[in-house]
Amino acid sequence: MKTLFILSILLFVSSCTLDVELKPLNSSAIFNDGNSKMWLVEHLWIKQRDYANPDRNKKDIITFYASGRCAVQKINTFGDEKGDVVDYKVIDKKTLILSGKGKVWKFKIAKLSEQNIELSPMKGTAFKYVMNLVPVTEP
Repeated sequence: MKTLFILSILLFVSSCTLDVELKPLNSSAIFNDGNSKMWLVEHLWIKQRDYANPDRNKKDIITFYASGRCAVQKINTFGDEKGDVVDYKVIDKKTLILSGKGKVWKFKIAKLSEQNIELSPMKGTAFKYVMNLVPVTEP
């Protein structure tokens, strides 16, 4: 009985580890859900002070597309205006780079989940705010 148990464990372990190919993880999928996803800029922090507009209808949203582009605009202009469109790239779930219109903004991804993203500006970037993003939900 003991031998049968040991053999079944060995069979299970070997079947789980031999010749198994892992798919590479698309690190931008959390931002765009494989298509597009809108994130609300909930907070813009500099030294404990929040500079984000307290009125939800005037907050910024960032729409990340699977194509590697994103649009930044006020939530109350969505559907009426295109917004500022820039390119983005996620590197190893640690860095987000936004680039366009002759500017580059680099952020450290401090927190990353389906419900909350915190982006801290990296040294040398023009953007100085810590951004807290949450998914856009129904009002």
